Amino acid sequence: MNKFAFTLTASGLSSLSLFSFSSGALAADDAVNVTAQSPIEVVITAGRKQQAVSDTLASTSVVTREALEKSQAKTLGEVLSRLPGITIANQGGVGKLSPLFLRGTESDHVLVLVDGVKMGSATAGTPQLEYLPVAQIERIEVVRGPRSSLYGSEAIGGVIQIFTRQGSKNGFTPKASISVGSNNTRKADVGLSGGNGQSWYNLNVATERTDGINALDFYQSYPPPDYSPVKVFESDKDGFSNDSLAIRAGHEFANGATAEISAMHSRGDSDYDGGFQNETDFLQQALSAKLTTPIGDNHRLTAQLGRSLDETDNFKDGVPSTFFDTKRTTAGLQAESQFGASGLVYGVDFQNDEVDSTTPYVESSRDNTGIFASYELKSGANSFAAAVRNDDNEQFGKHTTGSVALGHELDNGVRLKASYGTAFRAPNFNDLYWPDDGSFSGNPDLNPEKSKTLELGVAGELEQGNWAVNVFDTRVDDLISYVYNAATYSGTMENVDKAKIRGIELEARQRVADWTFAANATYQQTENLTGFNKGKQLTRRPEKVLNLSADRQFGPLELGVAVHAEGARYMDAANTDRLGGFTTVDLRGRYQLAKDWSVSAKVGNLLDKEYEMVRNYNQDGINGLITLEYQPK
Repeated sequence: MNKFAFTLTASGLSSLSLFSFSSGALAADDAVNVTAQSPIEVVITAGRKQQAVSDTLASTSVVTREALEKSQAKTLGEVLSRLPGITIANQGGVGKLSPLFLRGTESDHVLVLVDGVKMGSATAGTPQLEYLPVAQIERIEVVRGPRSSLYGSEAIGGVIQIFTRQGSKNGFTPKASISVGSNNTRKADVGLSGGNGQSWYNLNVATERTDGINALDFYQSYPPPDYSPVKVFESDKDGFSNDSLAIRAGHEFANGATAEISAMHSRGDSDYDGGFQNETDFLQQALSAKLTTPIGDNHRLTAQLGRSLDETDNFKDGVPSTFFDTKRTTAGLQAESQFGASGLVYGVDFQNDEVDSTTPYVESSRDNTGIFASYELKSGANSFAAAVRNDDNEQFGKHTTGSVALGHELDNGVRLKASYGTAFRAPNFNDLYWPDDGSFSGNPDLNPEKSKTLELGVAGELEQGNWAVNVFDTRVDDLISYVYNAATYSGTMENVDKAKIRGIELEARQRVADWTFAANATYQQTENLTGFNKGKQLTRRPEKVLNLSADRQFGPLELGVAVHAEGARYMDAANTDRLGGFTTVDLRGRYQLAKDWSVSAKVGNLLDKEYEMVRNYNQDGINGLITLEYQPK
């Protein structure tokens, strides 16, 4: 028997909560046999291999396709902000810039993958989550905490992996949906999938249009001759459009080997307010080809090729302004070996980044090669995991990261864990090579930003649910900041800052009678340890975040309510600009009209709360969305 094709069984609760760390859905990327009793959560991202979530020592959250549809979320940012440890700083509604902060780290301290392919801009250094369509997502895995020892650069706060739509693997299955809502929102989604058990395919096409809201109250302009600041007010709505396509197909050979290809393509435009530019045409694309083959009963080899594109063309009132294009090519070879209760994962990753822009960079490409290995052992009630990785970057040389974790299960089923890990972020092209214009200059001698994280956790099962508590302490050194020299009226990027981040995450889910309740809360303290702003909080991160949800089934009718609350945050490093907290309430429902037909409705921001995530950038008031869906049961 091939030991990599295993069966999981369990008794207990099926997943009904919207977002959960043990939601009972299957991994989207590997075939796992599950009995009909009750599915066990299987994850891939935490250890770069498929494993039960109860076996991983990492803090992991999963969002399934069922949960996405139930939430009726309009954006990926909305989905992620309902998970512990994550906050979003959206700038003006759907399709607008939405930096993500994971466990209080910077927005460029999180690694984002689509079907195993690294996404993001090599110039800005951040992934553009606002352009990734929810319609093309089958599943999301979020691993909180350092993961550079497995994935390399960026994984200081954690890793987010998005799996594209997979659909049915047996027989031909069409599906379709159409939605209309506030702000003249229109959506359509059509999918075709099928297979015969050995071969499978999925094709999904989606489109979205919205007039949006007025993103920004005003911006500052500095007109000649005296260049004094003038407030410019633009009250027009700022629209957004997105056309997307996802393809996924695979085949399992007689010897157990599998081959799979996937593609996600998203193109559209977003309007906003600004004096220099006010419209962006974007392209986000991820292509992947993967071959996995068993070698005997105890070993498996996986080879993957990938390419991602991040392209933006920017305009001011229809006149071209700037463009920034990133092409990222990746290749990986990974082996897995199982020796009884212990397992080994090891391999090599290659990455090449190329940039093209209206901005003339001194260097426009660079390579990175990473070699990694991880070891896991489970012996009775005890678990152990360790990983190490060395990255050799063409620009800054070699950097080594590592991690170690311990776990112990008590007699009452309560699980204890402790982990320590290091991580880093490589400087992006803007940090290194932004051209010297007399007042600002990149610095090709920058070192990577580095972090150390200690985490302690405890988790357990309830009669019809589960709970977890995680405490973390992260120190980040050599943070890259702009240093201005008043004597020369110029400045450059330098490794000068340090930060300390401490926090606690709480999660719980419980079924009571016909109701399913879920809650998570995050409390975090972020502190600048250097310079004039020593002792001040880091910008744009609220200290407190709370999510609550309740759902119930009444025959063909499903009803749910969700509450999202965030505390105050500071918009400047000196902590003089304090932005107040907010609470929103969403109502949702779905009615099964017939076997294959359903209608869904959602009222967002039910209390019509006026709030901002970034100073002067507006958020939508009370809003609605109605969806008619055809999906064979």
